[in-house]
Amino acid sequence: MRNALLIDLGGTNIRYAFFIENTLSEISKEKITDKDFISFLAKLLEEEKNEIDCLVIAAAGPNNQSSISLTNRDLLINASELKTKLNLKECLLLNDWEAVAQSLSEINQESFLPIRNGIPSNENTILIGPGTGLGVTLIINSQIIPTEFGNTLSPTRGILENFNLRDNEKFFSLENILSGPGIEKLYEEKFERKLSSEKIISSALSGSKDELFIIENFLKTLVSIINDLVLSFSCEKVILGGSILNALKPILMTEKILKYFSTEINPKYTELIKRTQVDLLTEDEPGIFGCLALFKTK
Repeated sequence: MRNALLIDLGGTNIRYAFFIENTLSEISKEKITDKDFISFLAKLLEEEKNEIDCLVIAAAGPNNQSSISLTNRDLLINASELKTKLNLKECLLLNDWEAVAQSLSEINQESFLPIRNGIPSNENTILIGPGTGLGVTLIINSQIIPTEFGNTLSPTRGILENFNLRDNEKFFSLENILSGPGIEKLYEEKFERKLSSEKIISSALSGSKDELFIIENFLKTLVSIINDLVLSFSCEKVILGGSILNALKPILMTEKILKYFSTEINPKYTELIKRTQVDLLTEDEPGIFGCLALFKTK
């Protein structure tokens, strides 16, 4: 029987679990430095008494199946190198939001909170979530397509107008706006003072004017980008995810924000957006479940 170590490596935390004899262990979370990554994996494998023959890693960065160069860490994950150094039979790699897409087969329906009800005419799906960066994955005709859409450059100039800001080199890519660090940059640029994204979010939820301005326009911008993706790829299902959007749920579900789905789109396509179902994924650990789903198919 094959056993696996499942890893979800983000820009801030590493999450891990073992899948042994068809049972998933408790999921754990720690902070590690880039230089400690391989030694940390070696320690986990050494401490586990059962033989582990497969390592599955979900990480934020372009995935060419043999390696991932992380977008938000100075780290290159090479599957062949890990197999050799850790004495494993197999090492599988996933982009972090590719893992979220894979996780859908493992997650209970109760983990999906309807944000906007629709009646989709197809199964094409957009998965999107701001975190340390901006994750976007498509499911088109049942095929999972990871993207690096968050690193595109062209939309940023027009987006900054939502915040009454001019074009600025701090916001050269889309995820420089639609991310946790983006929230902090927007706030500092607009109000000339620094706050953490966590503090900005908590203050916005309490009704603080300046912080609410940033968050409402952050969500308006996100909805506008979602609408562009819906239109571009004929997707009629949208799954939002990540800790930021889960924290912002009370604001996300207000009538003011929900109206942007119908107003921030080319008027010719309002019927398309009416059909579109939008859900919030409330599961805390979709990356680990995505690793598990991929492991089960191999």
